[in-house]
Amino acid sequence: MKRIFALLVGGLLVAALAAQMFLYQVRYDQVAIRTVFDRADADSVQDTPGLKWKLPWPIHQVTHYSKRLQLLEDKLEELQTADGKSVIVRTYLTWRIADPLAFYVTLKDPAEARRQLAGRLREVRGIISGYRLDQLVNEDRTRLALDTIEEEARQALATSLTEAGYGLEVGTVGIYRIILPESTTAKVFETMIASRERLAENALQEGQAQASAIRSEAEGARDRILAFADRRAQAIRSQGDREASREYEGFAQNEEFAIFLRRLEALEKMLGHNTTFVLSAESLGILDWFERVPAAPAGAAP
Repeated sequence: MKRIFALLVGGLLVAALAAQMFLYQVRYDQVAIRTVFDRADADSVQDTPGLKWKLPWPIHQVTHYSKRLQLLEDKLEELQTADGKSVIVRTYLTWRIADPLAFYVTLKDPAEARRQLAGRLREVRGIISGYRLDQLVNEDRTRLALDTIEEEARQALATSLTEAGYGLEVGTVGIYRIILPESTTAKVFETMIASRERLAENALQEGQAQASAIRSEAEGARDRILAFADRRAQAIRSQGDREASREYEGFAQNEEFAIFLRRLEALEKMLGHNTTFVLSAESLGILDWFERVPAAPAGAAP
């Protein structure tokens, strides 16, 4: 029994060793280069997933590469803009192996690929120096040129890699971070303050113009209302004068009685409804008017 178990374990070990020597696996996100005595050709590229066979080293040697996009971030570097300002920029790019055979022949190692890409990224980063600071940092997104800069850098880097024949493909090139040095920050603040002062002055002038227009409109409305009120008052005054002239004609027929009525109206206005007015006996002479005998008209019989 123990012998059978030992043979079984030994068989499994031999099978595992044989699989290690004669088989290799390619995952769905990988591509493999199988060389013959370290020489590669078009048949060496194995990009379909699954188990593949090989001969033991040194006949066959298998190298695996990833098909996925990979990220490369560069270090911070200070640059000069077109308007003489200093900025500290950090850039990045995404890349992948587009031609595994060319990559194996030229670079072979992904670490070497990252070194080559980092050097070329620093070269194309000089494109930023052709733009002004306000095209890199601005509250108005329409004035930013970051998309244009990144596309120019991507095209320049893609051309450089194509000429080198590394078998690499660039996905995107972007600006990861922009830092303003202290000297540049002070100048930016001065520019922002001047810009805000211009905006405030423009707003003040616009407000004054609107206030002047509103004031002129109000004065025009006031003049129209006053003119209408003057005309209305004049019409009322004319009507009052006409009615007063008719009353005067009636009062002229009996002036003493008219004066008496005016006195009564004055007393009523002065005393009101809840006032008790006490007169002396001498002041009652006003009632003697009622006892007077009206004068006979001229030419009447006595």
